[in-house]
Amino acid sequence: MNATPPLAWDEDLECWVVADPRLARQVLHHPGFTSGTFERSFQLYMGEAVREEYRDLTAFLRLWFVQTDAPEHTALRRPVQRLLSASYVRSLAPRVEEITDACLDALAASPPYDVVPAVADGISGRVMAHVVGVAEPPETLHRWARTLSLFIGAMYRRDHAAEAHRTMVEMTEALSRADAPRSFPQGTPEDRARTTATWAMNLFGGLETTSSLLASTVMDALAEPAVWDAVREQRPGAAEEFVERVLQRRPPLRHLGRVVAYDQELAGESMRAGDLVLVSLTGEGLLEETGGGGACPVTGDQHLVFGFGPHYCVGAPLARLEAAVLLRRFAARFPDARIAAETPEWGPNLSYVGLDHLYIELGV
Repeated sequence: MNATPPLAWDEDLECWVVADPRLARQVLHHPGFTSGTFERSFQLYMGEAVREEYRDLTAFLRLWFVQTDAPEHTALRRPVQRLLSASYVRSLAPRVEEITDACLDALAASPPYDVVPAVADGISGRVMAHVVGVAEPPETLHRWARTLSLFIGAMYRRDHAAEAHRTMVEMTEALSRADAPRSFPQGTPEDRARTTATWAMNLFGGLETTSSLLASTVMDALAEPAVWDAVREQRPGAAEEFVERVLQRRPPLRHLGRVVAYDQELAGESMRAGDLVLVSLTGEGLLEETGGGGACPVTGDQHLVFGFGPHYCVGAPLARLEAAVLLRRFAARFPDARIAAETPEWGPNLSYVGLDHLYIELGV
């Protein structure tokens, strides 16, 4: 079997794919590769008429600070990073436990027992609703997130653009009533637009990928008796250690995008300004199989699952907390649980990898 090259041009997607973890670190931390992938994708994959029809949507996405670079990115990220500080995340633990217990109650009350909607979507949705201060239920929040992820992954489809535009309108209205945005700049229309986009991005970022991590954590723990025993026995650190293994084995996000800032050579390949680059977070190329374990994307002691460098995910501590709390509470509540006979169903999105359904037997 041929090894995946560290850098290769994908003819179908018309972009470079960086598969090597060391090269990925270099790209993610290098000023020669910029973060404005949405803008470049609008140009490449959306027709002019569609861009004009949905210009409010494209303007909304351009304002997400993950689409900016230093110094703008640093300035826009700082207040969010302060808000999601380690001390704040630790303070959320009792609320996350309360939400988790309520979602496990909902799971037990709703056979057949599907972990994804009741638990993974429920916890991630209710936690983000609490953090942002919106009143919408998890199913609404996840509908928004999935609609946006479909559009981001296939901007050439007019139907995805239409649904994403409707989602943008709904999110904007909900965020106008939310608590967290009120402490961010609101003085001018530009300030309000940036603040709304920032919190829409934070809401989006804490939903699909976190739900994927939660469901994968339950599935993999039930498949490994030694791990399940360690968690049931409440061995110190067992849940946290296993969550890291799941992150490495099944990263919820497979790739990050970058744009080549100027003509240059990398790994023996000539890259042109404006080329799109997909940076693998898995140590692999583009895979169609969403359920595979794959190579561990580790160089030294740090994996790439939450990114690298200035764009490292601000929500990483919260996602880890939710997964570890779920694993401990689930094992305590359903110590004899097991995966049901139905095969787990994986979603179709190439970049955002997660389970659509995970049926279990509670053993009670």
